[in-house]
Amino acid sequence: MVRNVPDKEIEARHYETLVREMHGAGLTDDQLAIVRQRVDDVVNAAEAMRAVALDNSDEPFSVFTPYAPSEDR
Repeated sequence: MVRNVPDKEIEARHYETLVREMHGAGLTDDQLAIVRQRVDDVVNAAEAMRAVALDNSDEPFSVFTPYAPSEDR
């Protein structure tokens, strides 16, 4: 199966444009630079997640922590 993987730069520009259109009037240039940095972080994380091949039978890892009535919560 061939997956259509977006180019990182195009994807980052797309998300940055969305933020600018929605919130750009209220953000300073310094804040927009921070947004760009955070968008790059998200795009890089997405690329790492796309690199993991999963089968249809793969399930998320679940952690079960039993409740102990004697513990204060």
